[in-house]
Amino acid sequence: MCGGKGSRLQGFAKKEKPLLKLKGKTMIELVLDALLQSQEFYKIVAVTSRNTPITRSYIATNLSRNVDEVETDGITYPSDLSVVLNIFRPSTVFVVGCDLPLLGIGDIKKIVSQHRPEHACTSVVSDKRFVTSLGINPSVIVRINSRQYCHTGISIFDSSKISGTGRIDEHYVVINQRGVAVNVNTKYDFETAQKLISYVS
Repeated sequence: MCGGKGSRLQGFAKKEKPLLKLKGKTMIELVLDALLQSQEFYKIVAVTSRNTPITRSYIATNLSRNVDEVETDGITYPSDLSVVLNIFRPSTVFVVGCDLPLLGIGDIKKIVSQHRPEHACTSVVSDKRFVTSLGINPSVIVRINSRQYCHTGISIFDSSKISGTGRIDEHYVVINQRGVAVNVNTKYDFETAQKLISYVS
């Protein structure tokens, strides 16, 4: 997913969020590299929107050999996701944002291995204390059995079991790894990712 407004980065980044660079690569490339090298997927699709026209051009020019592209309205994340799940029906759809630049091959394989076909949606969360210990300010908090977790933005959907834009029952998988917990939404998050990326294989 790379069609958000990146509003919390305004005033810091003049580029669209997917095109911010860490260690010489754009964030979208870093995530794409991990997805490709995991060899877990038969098709990879970049979901852009009218919010990210430069990203769309960048994909067409530089990444089109490895990724297809779908454009949505970019009004809300749930509506964009609904469009994607309807396009790819019936399929098992691994959804990840382009703002997880530390995501690694091992992270992806671990997530895929923990998905169970009986669940319409498997979502990855990290312990809030783990996330904040990395210096990341969590944006979406989930309470499970009285404990607080942060939604990583990574989910696996069985699109045949999803209908409309209503609430989806999520099965949660807890993974406390930097690759899934470092989600870049603010300038501070980006600076934290810059510090940590050298230590993630």
